[in-house]
Amino acid sequence: MAEIKSNGYSSFVHSVINSLPLNVMDSSKNHSAGISISQIMVTPEDISIQEPQYEDIPYAGYLAFAFYMFEWNKESFKEFRMEFGVVGKESGAEFVQKSIHSIIGSEEPKGWDNQLGTQVTANALFRYGEISWQKSSLNTLSMDWFNHFGVQAGNFETNAFGGTMFRIGKNYIRNFNLHYPYLKEEASLLCLDDRHSGFGWSLNAGINGELLAYSYILDEGKKEGYETDKNIVNITLYGGTDLYYGAHKLTFFYQSRSPYTKQSNSMETFGGLIYAYQF
Repeated sequence: MAEIKSNGYSSFVHSVINSLPLNVMDSSKNHSAGISISQIMVTPEDISIQEPQYEDIPYAGYLAFAFYMFEWNKESFKEFRMEFGVVGKESGAEFVQKSIHSIIGSEEPKGWDNQLGTQVTANALFRYGEISWQKSSLNTLSMDWFNHFGVQAGNFETNAFGGTMFRIGKNYIRNFNLHYPYLKEEASLLCLDDRHSGFGWSLNAGINGELLAYSYILDEGKKEGYETDKNIVNITLYGGTDLYYGAHKLTFFYQSRSPYTKQSNSMETFGGLIYAYQF
């Protein structure tokens, strides 16, 4: 039987979910709960124009608070998530983006007066992920293959998604190798082994796919006259390098995403740097 790792908040969330007539919880597994805050800023390509750019996407901000629970062991996890948010001025996206642009000396975005109006949102998400194959070695390269799929529904976004990720490296932190484009990556923080020691590295490559039924930003933008006919099928390619030393993890990554709207003809490619510390 797995060791049950829990605290007061996790126990409370577990009790709430377990009280629902779903029969989805397994008391023999580990359970971890948490709260996350995320913010999204959407702008058209040309931020120097003050008027609405109906041939592009609208300005939009989104601020969300999520409450989530993981049920997991060393091979797989289930995620249950409720997310409550707001679109519009109340999201604070305009203030945050203008402040960052001012600090780094970048051009100030001019069109926030035309951002989408206030909309309170609620979304529910379920996801399953598992390490489908792995090969571990102390002296040579280790490898693993991770897969996940899930659904979410609500008045911000309704979709089904899935992905696969392959990793090869040496002395890396063993976790659920999750790289999902919408910041919901808390599953990658679940500790599957004892505390990491020494230097390690890994190379990661994978693909995520999405079937998009509804997007508030794209669908509402279309109602207001913007050219935001959404693509139902969306694909994201991921490639990254992780460096590990003790409890420290440094990630360099690139993602290339297919266009979300039928009016866009080019892939959107962006990169980033992530630092994480395992307490």
